[in-house]
Amino acid sequence: MSSSDNPGETLVPVVSVILPVNRDDGFLFQAIESVLHQTLRDLELIIVANRCSDEVWSALGQIGDPRVRLLRSDIGQLPFNLNLGIEHARGSYIARMDADDIAHPERLEIQRRYLDEHPDVAAVGSWYEHIDEQGRRRGMPAPLPLTPEAVRRRLPFESCLPHPTVMARKSALLAVGGYAYGLFAEDWDLWLRLSRAGYRLANIDQVLLSYRIHSNQSTGLRSLRRNIGNVLALHVREFVIQGRPVFFLGAFYYVGSTLLRALISWLRNRLL
Repeated sequence: MSSSDNPGETLVPVVSVILPVNRDDGFLFQAIESVLHQTLRDLELIIVANRCSDEVWSALGQIGDPRVRLLRSDIGQLPFNLNLGIEHARGSYIARMDADDIAHPERLEIQRRYLDEHPDVAAVGSWYEHIDEQGRRRGMPAPLPLTPEAVRRRLPFESCLPHPTVMARKSALLAVGGYAYGLFAEDWDLWLRLSRAGYRLANIDQVLLSYRIHSNQSTGLRSLRRNIGNVLALHVREFVIQGRPVFFLGAFYYVGSTLLRALISWLRNRLL
């Protein structure tokens, strides 16, 4: 692993934004700019370049903003690279960001204020909208549960904190061991472990991120089977540990809803 920090940056930021990347699909620098143009200025952007090309690494080195810190990793696992970013983070709050999404200008300021005003909450997500490859709005998912109580009730059924929208307390992430290696449902796993450890999770009822849908995202039957297998394993684990039958109901709900969405998508692609 190699790093490229800016030695002139001495102030400790409040928020560390972690952005893993292994290639530029044409949206990377839009994502970076959306972070650097936040109304909250007291931040650092940690870009973890994993298995990226020398061309992408060189382009990242030209950014020139002292708030940007670059890490390079040869390990392709997302949980590893997220933990690497957390390890190097100086902020007390950790914000997630993906390399193809756009953070709305007030996202970090609003989430930081929420966590400051709710010291009992360890992580907060937000509503988001879908955009296409050209940045055109393509609607919003169903509303998310907002309060910690509503989130806890919903967690057995879905990962109801959208991962790219989340800001969390670094201390809470470290207390539960960060992200678990080897999982493809690393976000749902983390929310379950935080909840089981007594931490409270919430969402903000504002659209703070544009989530991009594009052709280079992981899709297909193999990916679907892998995701279902990992999520079922999480439900079995939580039932064994907590003894709550709701996790069996959650498993059936997840498999049924996932297969239904896949079928609808397949039919749409075949008929349109």
